[in-house]
Amino acid sequence: MPTPRTLQPEDLFQIQFVDALTVSPDGSRIVYTIRTIDAEKDNYQSHLWLVPAAGGEPRRLTFGENKNMGAAFSPDGRWLAFVSNRKDKRAQIYRLPLDGGEGERLTDLDGSVGGLAWSPDGGRISFVYTPSDPPETGHLPGSTPLKKAQDAKAEKKDPPPPSYRHITRLRYKFDGQGFLPQARSHIHVLDVATREVRALTSGPVDHEPPVWSPDGKWLAFAANRDRDNDYNFYVVSDVWVMPSAGGEPKNLTPQPGVASSPSWSPDGKRIAFIGHAKENDWWGWYNHHVWVVSAEGGAARDLTPDLDRVSADVMGSDLNDFHESARPVWSRDGSTVYFQSTDTGSVHLYAAPSTGGKAERLTEGALRIMGLVGSKGADDLVVLRCGHKDAGTIARFDPKRRAMTPITEPNKELFASLTIVQPEEFWVSAPEGHKIQAWILKPPNADPKKKHPMILEIHGGPRVQWGACYFHEFQMFANAGFYVVFSNPRGGLGYGEAFNQAIVKDWGGPAFDDLMLVVDEALKRHPEVDPERLGVTGGSYGGYMTNWVVGHTERFRAALTQRCVTTISTLLLASDDLGGAPSEFGDEPWNMTSEALWRQSPLAYADKIKTPLMITHSLQDQRCPISEAEILYKTLKAMRREVEMVLFPDESHGLSRGGTPSRRVARLHVMRDWFTRHLMPGGAPSDSVGAAAEPAMAGVR
Repeated sequence: MPTPRTLQPEDLFQIQFVDALTVSPDGSRIVYTIRTIDAEKDNYQSHLWLVPAAGGEPRRLTFGENKNMGAAFSPDGRWLAFVSNRKDKRAQIYRLPLDGGEGERLTDLDGSVGGLAWSPDGGRISFVYTPSDPPETGHLPGSTPLKKAQDAKAEKKDPPPPSYRHITRLRYKFDGQGFLPQARSHIHVLDVATREVRALTSGPVDHEPPVWSPDGKWLAFAANRDRDNDYNFYVVSDVWVMPSAGGEPKNLTPQPGVASSPSWSPDGKRIAFIGHAKENDWWGWYNHHVWVVSAEGGAARDLTPDLDRVSADVMGSDLNDFHESARPVWSRDGSTVYFQSTDTGSVHLYAAPSTGGKAERLTEGALRIMGLVGSKGADDLVVLRCGHKDAGTIARFDPKRRAMTPITEPNKELFASLTIVQPEEFWVSAPEGHKIQAWILKPPNADPKKKHPMILEIHGGPRVQWGACYFHEFQMFANAGFYVVFSNPRGGLGYGEAFNQAIVKDWGGPAFDDLMLVVDEALKRHPEVDPERLGVTGGSYGGYMTNWVVGHTERFRAALTQRCVTTISTLLLASDDLGGAPSEFGDEPWNMTSEALWRQSPLAYADKIKTPLMITHSLQDQRCPISEAEILYKTLKAMRREVEMVLFPDESHGLSRGGTPSRRVARLHVMRDWFTRHLMPGGAPSDSVGAAAEPAMAGVR
C-alpha cells in the first residue's frame, strides 16, 4: 500500500457524504444516500445505493447529474419510493422497481417535497409538500416582470426574482432557504395507482412528515398548530394523530414543552416520541427525553427521567449540516425503545424499557451514531456510524450481544490514501468542580525537539458538542503543521443540564474560563507547542467566543472569526431566530440601553482587541446576519487595528458544511493562509487572499 499523502483542502471534493439510510421491511437490504461533489460543475449530486444487510458489494440504484434522496421501501420490499429532481430540476416523487427497471415519476408538483412513507397496504404514500409561490407574487399586474415569471412557470423553469416582497409574518426567512414561501408545509397522500394527490391538512401551520399506524388507519405527526405559532415556533411542538383518510387531528401531548419524532409501537397502541415538558425553552436548556403515550390519548410517560443527557444527535462537524435526529425505534416485541443520545463527546445508542425502567447505553468507545433504523423482520438495528477517522460507516447492530458489524465504509479507500490524524483525548479539572473534555491533534511526524504553533477551535451552538466525528477542517490544519486543540466548554450539550445552563445570562465568561484552562493543559502536555504562536478560531457561537477571547486576552498571535456574533441586540433583531432573549440574556433585544445585553456583547470589548483578526462571513447568512461582521470590521478598522474581512457571495450560515464546493475549499485556504502568515516561520501563505482573485470570495483589508 502506498504511503498516505498530505491531506489538502481540495480532498473535500473526493469525500462521499453518507446522508441517510433505510432498511427493507424484512431487514435484508439497506438503501443509503451518497452525496458527492462535481468539482467541474461546482455542485452536489446525490444517489441511492443498495447493500445486503448481511454484507456484500453495494449496488448503485440511481444515475445522472441530479439529486435523489428520501428513499422509502414499499411494505412488500419490491419498490423504492424517493424524491428526485431528475426532470426539469423540480423535486418529484418517483418509484423504482428493485428487481430491475427504470424509475417511474408519480407526481407533478411545484415546490418542496419530502418525508415519504408508504401505507401498510402499499397503496398510498404520505409526504409533506410546500408549494412554491404563484408567479404573480411580488409583481405589478400587467408588468413585464410578471409576464416573464408566468412564462417561466409555464415552461417549468426557475422564475426570475420578484419585483418586491410584501412581508407580514414574524418568521419570514430561514437560513439556507432565504425568504419563506407564503404557503406552509402540509401533509399530503398520494394514491399510487391513480396518481391522485390529496392534502390532509391546511391553514397557517407547518407540519412534520407523518408516520402510518400498523393498521394504516391513522397518521401520527409533529406540528405546532397554535394560532400564534410564529411567536412560539421553537418552544411548542406536539404529537398529533389523524385518520389517514382525512379528518380532524387530535393532540396527544397537550402538556407544555415540545414533542417530536413520533414512532408507532408494533401493535399500534402506543407512540414513542422525543421531547420534554418544560415551558419556554428557547435556547435548549433542557434535555429532550424519550416518552411514550397511548395512541388514544392520556398522560405521556418519560422513559428516561434519570438520564441527564439529550436523546438526540447534536454533534457538530463539517460533514453535513445539522440534521433531524432519528425517530425512536421499537423492538419487534414492543418491549424496548432504542434511541440516540449525545453523551460526553460521542453519540451513543441507548435502550429503554417501553413500560418504564432504567435506560442503558448499548455502545462503547468514541463514536457518533448519526443514523438509526429498524425493521419488522429482523432484531438487528442498522446504524450510520462515524468516528475521528471515519466519515461514515453503515453497520448492523445486535442489541442483545451489543455487537456492531460494519457493512460498508464508502470512504475507506480515500482515507487510506490520506494522512488522517487520531486526536489525543484529555480532561481538564476546573476550580468550580466540573471537568472539560478536550482533544488535540498533532501534525504528522511533528519533531518534538522543535517548537510548533497551535490553533484553538471553538464550537458553535452553543448547545451542541464536538467529539468523535471526522472533521476535514481540523485534519487540514494538522496536515499543514499546526497542533489543533478542540473541546466542549460549559454551555454545550452532552454533560448534563447544569453544564449547558452555566452560560445563561453570561454567554462569554464561563466558556472563556474553560477554554483558557484547556489551552493551559494542552501547553503543559505538549511542551513542543510554542505559547507565543497560538491562534484561535470558531464559527457562529464559536465566532462569538473568538471575538470574546481576543477582547479579554492578548495571548493569541492571530484570530479568525467566522459567521460571528458581535452585538446581542442586533443579532436577535436581524436573525431568523428571534425569541427567549430575557431568559437567555436578561433583557429584550430592542432595549438598546440594556446593560445585560451590552455586557455580553463582544463589541463592548472591541477597544481591547489587539490581536490580528480575520473575519469571514457569508453574504446570505440569515442566522448571524452580515451586519455582525461589518460592525466588527468597521469598528476595528476605525481604531486602526490589524483586521481583514473575506465575504462569500450567495452562501448561508452553513457554508462550512454544505455550501458551494468551491467556496467551501476557498474558505479552508483563507483560514490556512491566515494562520500560516501569522504563526509559521516566514509566514508565507500558499495563496493570495487579499487580491480576491477567486470569484468564490471577496477580500477586504
